[in-house]
Amino acid sequence: MSKIYEALQHAYMQKKGKEEAPPLPVPFASSKQPLMDLGEEMLGLYKIIDALLPHTKSRVIQFIGSREGEGTSTIVREFARVSSQQIGDCVLLLDGDRHQPTQGYFFDKQDQYGWIEALKKEEEIDGALYQIGQSKLFMSPSCNSSVSTPEIFNSPTFSGFCQKLKTDFDLVLIDSAPLTTSPDGLAIASRVDGIVIVVEAEGTRWQTVRKVKDSLTRVGGNVLGVVLNKRRFYIPQSIYKLL
Repeated sequence: MSKIYEALQHAYMQKKGKEEAPPLPVPFASSKQPLMDLGEEMLGLYKIIDALLPHTKSRVIQFIGSREGEGTSTIVREFARVSSQQIGDCVLLLDGDRHQPTQGYFFDKQDQYGWIEALKKEEEIDGALYQIGQSKLFMSPSCNSSVSTPEIFNSPTFSGFCQKLKTDFDLVLIDSAPLTTSPDGLAIASRVDGIVIVVEAEGTRWQTVRKVKDSLTRVGGNVLGVVLNKRRFYIPQSIYKLL
């Protein structure tokens, strides 16, 4: 676990020019941890991202894992909820996984017109945005197309697309497909303000995570850090907080 932090969480130290970096988000578990605690962890994550990007008022943040099953979609969705409900940001959640459009299914929008289709057709995205109830959270589904999309994400059109979204939303979150299933995440990486890597604690080897981080950095991505998900607590969690 500590090796993952050494490999990935030095971003804060480099940006702040300090000898020791303050800890990034306390590891949390989406399925093992009470919702209240998970919300607290999301608030902590929000504050850290805010500190890492102090001069960026509106932000596009990409969440990505190295493989399927790490819980990336759950983490980004909860982060979106907390950011909109508790912080008060106007948030847009983009489902970026064409193969497993989890967010589309969760919000029952999987068959609706999505943002990737709007981007392909160079149309306004307004018709692909869906407000969640009366909240400040909006989402846009992916598409089920098997056609490769990196060339779209690498085009100037996508950069302009992101800039326009930042004028309408405080926070744009992209739920990317794992790097092992799609190259879309790498194509997006250099166009966003920051990247959060989601790792299944005790399930993903730190060498694999390091490889993901290096791949994202190599293409110009700004890796902010790593979030450990599905962490197992072998002693009561309250005791962990005292350690």
